[in-house]
Amino acid sequence: MRNITKYGIFLVGIISLLTLNVSALSTPSNDSIKLENNGEEPISIDMNIDFIPYTHEELRDYSDTIVIGTVKEILPPKWNTIDGKQPDKEITDLSHENIIYTDIVVSVDEYLKNPSSSKEVIVRITGGAIGRVGMSTDADPSFKIGEKVLIYLSKDDNPYTKDFGPEHFIVTDFHRGKYTLTDDGKVITPDETTTLDELLSTINQTANKTNDTKMSDNTGTAGQQEGNSNSTPESKSAPFISSFWALAAVFGTFMYVKKTK
Repeated sequence: MRNITKYGIFLVGIISLLTLNVSALSTPSNDSIKLENNGEEPISIDMNIDFIPYTHEELRDYSDTIVIGTVKEILPPKWNTIDGKQPDKEITDLSHENIIYTDIVVSVDEYLKNPSSSKEVIVRITGGAIGRVGMSTDADPSFKIGEKVLIYLSKDDNPYTKDFGPEHFIVTDFHRGKYTLTDDGKVITPDETTTLDELLSTINQTANKTNDTKMSDNTGTAGQQEGNSNSTPESKSAPFISSFWALAAVFGTFMYVKKTK
């Protein structure tokens, strides 16, 4: 009877130790739960776009209109949705079809190609920040209010942005088609500095070329990067009984039972 009792204690000890071990392994720490539920970190979506730089002649020929003007207003960014708000999906589920765009209002001083009666044009670029989500590209130009510009403009044929918002244009050949005018007669892009007279000479050439080719669609790869995503918090979960110590306890119990036989 005494041996049965001892073996019973031995089995209860083993079962208790194994239960504690499994329980500790399967219970997540509070820190990991907070990390998963933390939705306050800013998210940056960067689009890398490959495109072919155009010559001055190609910029002229591939543009639907060319204007000289002044940046009057930068409108609030919007998502390419009917209401301009973030699509009804998780941030991690966003794709290249989900775009934030910003419209720039330019006061037109002069039309250099295909003149219009409109005193303003709206220029659309990809990028902007809404809430904690920011989007940018390495190809679209930037604008500042009051900036004097010469812009080569094309109709927006992007299926993800063309039908949203007011009538607008995009910059031909991305930042290559937007020149900042300086007081000394220079015109500047990130890749080139030339003179206004040089551009006007090309634009005003009477031998207009026929657009036999269209600008090829530029493929963008968007990478999502969450702020501080590489930082891993130190685990503060309670220590649990390792397999080594569980086996040691079992062995000790066994030796105790054997001695007391």
